[in-house]
Formats: sequence, structure tokens, C-alpha cells
Amino acid sequence: MLIKCPKCKAEYKIEDDKVPEGGLKMRCHACGEVFRAYPKDLIEEKKTEEDTASVDLSKMFERVSKATNNLFSDASNTMAPTKVRVIHSTSYKNTINYFLMFLVLALMAGMLYLMRYDVVRLVPNAEKIYDKLHIESIYEGTGLQISNVKIDEIVEGNFSKIKVTGIIDNPTRYEMTVLPLKVVVFDEFGNTVLDTTHYLPQKRTRPNYKLPFTVVIKNPMPDKKNIQITFADDL
Repeated sequence: MLIKCPKCKAEYKIEDDKVPEGGLKMRCHACGEVFRAYPKDLIEEKKTEEDTASVDLSKMFERVSKATNNLFSDASNTMAPTKVRVIHSTSYKNTINYFLMFLVLALMAGMLYLMRYDVVRLVPNAEKIYDKLHIESIYEGTGLQISNVKIDEIVEGNFSKIKVTGIIDNPTRYEMTVLPLKVVVFDEFGNTVLDTTHYLPQKRTRPNYKLPFTVVIKNPMPDKKNIQITFADDL
């Protein structure tokens, strides 16, 4: 209910049970007037348009709900229960993650295998790991060249010796395994007189390194001869 100030007519909202029969002493906040409010002075509060609209809407929804209640309840009773299958996406995500991890590891292993010669060149200790896996990681004489070959004949008694010296050149950037040398001696008619294979004490040659070698063979042969020297695997 509402109560009006008798002086400035300012309205105040107050509950009915707060105003006794003997009156309630009040002060107007607008003009400062002090007055006593009695139950007979209370005025019924007018409803605003918003309140009226909300009441009408609530009544309308109530009628609609009653009208459609049976419709939905019947349909729900006639429909058969449907089983819902819940798919856990977490398991699929884990499977994809494991597959990606396996793929990355496989690619890394493949790269380490294909680039094993460069890996050992940059990290020499990696050769031990490759050896344990029985994977070759050092080139075997690939690209080695023989140069500056000199041949000297030495006669001792009834036998002569041939001393062959030269250089094994490694022009690559990789450490190489030194292949054995094959020395073939031909007579003046092109017939093979002597065919020997010699293993050098140096098993490897460093990158961009010139490795000198010396090979001595016995030669009980005629004076005129031709000598050919190559790597053993080249023949």
C-alpha cells in the first residue's frame, strides 16, 4: 500500500501490517514534514503496464502448457526407448598421439640411418653405437685415389725385389677405410707374371689426407715388365 505526505504529497510504499490502529509516526524525506499515518490513510498501489503484461504472459504460458501437456506425454509414452552410444574421444586422441610419436621416431631413425656417415663425421663416438647395431658407418675406400707411384728394382743375389711407393689420397670430407692394394706384374707380352695383394698397416685415412704407402715384392722375373697397382676391390 502507499501513504502520501499531507504537505508535499510524496508517496511512500509501506506494508499494511506495519501501520497500527494508533497510527505510525513518519517523516517525509522530501520536505521534512513529520506526520502520523493511519490505516485509513493507506492508498492501494496501482499496477504498472509492465506488471500487467507479466501477469498476462504468465497466464498465457500456463494455458499453453496445460493444452500441450497431454500431447507431449502421449508421444513420450508411445516412443520406444533409444539407446545412446557414448564414444569416448579420449581413446581416439591417445591412439593418434601414439601413432604420431611412432611416426616421428621412425622418421628420426630413418634419418639417422641415411645420414650415418655425416653423424659419425660430426660425432665420432656415434660409431660405437652404429657398431653395436651392426650398421656400417664408415665408407670403405669410396673416392680414394692412388697417386705419385714410384717403382724401384732392387737386386739381391739371384732374386730381385720391386719396391712400389705412392700416396693414397682421400679428397673427401669423410674418414675412410683403407682398402688393400693389388699389385699385378705383366711381362712384355701382356701375360700376368705375378699377382699379389697387400694389406697396409694403416687401416683408415682421415678426411682430406694423403697417406703414403710402401709395398715390396720379390721379383724373379725377366727384365722387361709392366706393373699395375690398384685397390683390391677395383679388380
